[in-house]
Amino acid sequence: RADLASRFWPDVLDQSARASLRSALWTLRRQVGDALEVEGERVGLAEGPEVWIDVREFERRVGSDPASALELCRGDLLEGLEDDWAVAARDRHRARVIELLEELAREAEDRDAIELTRRQVALDRFDEDAHRRLIERLDRAGDRAGAMRAYRGLAERLRRELGVTPSRQTRELVERLRAATPPYPVAGVAAPTPGPMPLVGRDRELAELTRTWEQVCAGSGAVVVIRGEAGIGKTRLAGELRSRVRTAGGLTAAGAALDLGGAAPLSLWAELIRELLPALTPPPPEVAWPDDLAVITAELPAHFARSGVPSVAVAPDLQRTRLFEAVVTLLGWAAGQATLLLVLEDVHTADGPSLELAGYAARRVAGARVMVVITRRELPDSADADRLEHALRVRGLLACELELGPLAPEPVAVLARTAARLSDADVTRVVERAEGNALLAVETARALGRGRQDIAPSLRGSVRATLASLPDEGRHLVELVAVVARAIEATELGRMPLEDPEQAATAALQSGLMVAAGDGVAFRHALLRDAVYEETAAPRRRGLHHRWARVLVACEQAGSIPRPAEVARHLRLAGADREAVPWLSRAAADASDLGALDQAAEYLEEALEIAPERAELWLRLAELEAWRHCGKESEEAFGRAFALLDGGEPLVLARAWLQRARANHGPICVPRVALDSARTALELIDQTRLEASEERTEALATRAWAEAVAGSVEDAERLIDQLSAETPS
Repeated sequence: RADLASRFWPDVLDQSARASLRSALWTLRRQVGDALEVEGERVGLAEGPEVWIDVREFERRVGSDPASALELCRGDLLEGLEDDWAVAARDRHRARVIELLEELAREAEDRDAIELTRRQVALDRFDEDAHRRLIERLDRAGDRAGAMRAYRGLAERLRRELGVTPSRQTRELVERLRAATPPYPVAGVAAPTPGPMPLVGRDRELAELTRTWEQVCAGSGAVVVIRGEAGIGKTRLAGELRSRVRTAGGLTAAGAALDLGGAAPLSLWAELIRELLPALTPPPPEVAWPDDLAVITAELPAHFARSGVPSVAVAPDLQRTRLFEAVVTLLGWAAGQATLLLVLEDVHTADGPSLELAGYAARRVAGARVMVVITRRELPDSADADRLEHALRVRGLLACELELGPLAPEPVAVLARTAARLSDADVTRVVERAEGNALLAVETARALGRGRQDIAPSLRGSVRATLASLPDEGRHLVELVAVVARAIEATELGRMPLEDPEQAATAALQSGLMVAAGDGVAFRHALLRDAVYEETAAPRRRGLHHRWARVLVACEQAGSIPRPAEVARHLRLAGADREAVPWLSRAAADASDLGALDQAAEYLEEALEIAPERAELWLRLAELEAWRHCGKESEEAFGRAFALLDGGEPLVLARAWLQRARANHGPICVPRVALDSARTALELIDQTRLEASEERTEALATRAWAEAVAGSVEDAERLIDQLSAETPS
């Protein structure tokens, strides 16, 4: 009784559980009569021919007739019951059935053993032991392709439902099978084709994109999302559409998120606008958007012979709206010249403001000839990317959503033959190893084409072998670009710490790891960059991050685009936190200019974690928090600044109190706090021997306003008279 009561009612008091058990036993006895035996503290079901229990019968038959025991198992034990005790019993029974199936499989012929093992896998779709047995038996029966399909099914299920990869034992088994002689030939050895890889196995998806593009050409804007794991072919599919759009006379531009993290706000759009710019004709001189967008793309005003100075100054909290509207106007101007295709790549790593702008622009250009293609992975998780997708979906802006799965064996074989001159056996090895992943197919084929027969069990191993074959400067360049995490430009290449940058770039390109990108170089795929980065030892990575930060500083001094957020990120990854502080401060200023106040505050908070003694940073954070309408946080930051400045030069402290007065006069608008701050500032100004006429004028004006609103009108009038008397006419 005690066992049953605690098992069925674990979350109630023992007395209540026993009462519930008594009630249940009374009800059960009415149904089964004498088959229920209750003797003191023991409860059970009677033995005898009149009582038949399926689980008991299963155990009885296991020893004498296991096949008939399995015939009793036509579903889950206690199906529909989800209490803990039922789940535990179900799991024990399932494990016992799998054990029995395996006992029979070990004694069976190959075909029957495979079917018995498939039944094990069907009972527990995540049982890797059972899957390994199935893979081995399929391979032993000569069905290598079936073995690989079983592995791919397991790997995809684990990835999709649990977010994990197969265990080391499973991966090692598959690699051992792949290393064996291929069991079947693939016809025809073809010479590799130079240039980009063909788009294969994606006819349906390309047709869907083409139909959407044709609808956009007819005058209806659209957004498309392409999802898929890394290396599956998202970029190649989008690139094929871009190529067709160019051939048809359309305009196209792309921007990719920075893999490194910590990118400047709107960096994705800065890259996209920069690519689009050469195709744009100058707008009328009276329009403001070319000057407004100078803070995103510094080259834009010069391209149109404009000043780059916005016509009207706006408050920081309104700057975001002005920039978003300016981008929408630019897109409309471009679409007026030709139908426009925009590709936003890898949005799962994009900064929040870039994704906010993507949603805003998609909504505002819905009636224009603009198509937006968004590519992303499901992992890593990105709440910002999920919000963007949801917003587009609920507004009916998503014309289609494409999910790219693994390629079939035939397209993978085509990629293998295109990438390298391979034998039939090697093509088979590529097909089996790639598991439908286009990038893995190409990398494996190229490794085999270079004469490597000991194919590494991972992309990282393949990259390691390629790096080892590079000359020192070529390897240095590849490693440096891996820490950069984006395409590098020719000006940056020329300032790298290399004796012969051009020769190093040539070696990197010939390795197949990198491709030409405009006038610079970039990794052929983000997965290759990740593999090189992981292959580089941590101490060396830190040094490379520091060198790249110095390259960016040198490029800025030579007139290139400033990248303070990027400099700061590399310095921090180099372990040079103190050096990063002024760059984080500059990044905050740039973010504020873009209206990205949340990101600006994050940069300042990061700087203050390193240098909490910097009063001027606390003051800037306090002002930012005010513009973000976070009054409590603003007051806390002002308090930290005042504590650091206390006892110092009165004028410096007076200026800090004036900042507090401005914050409570403008964005937050708390007149009483502004009044107190102005009074304190005036008291401090009276204590200084330094010139403070400007500060005094501001303090008097602020106090007069605050008195008029929250104090004494008479005092306000007196202060205005005093201000008039002290201010030169």
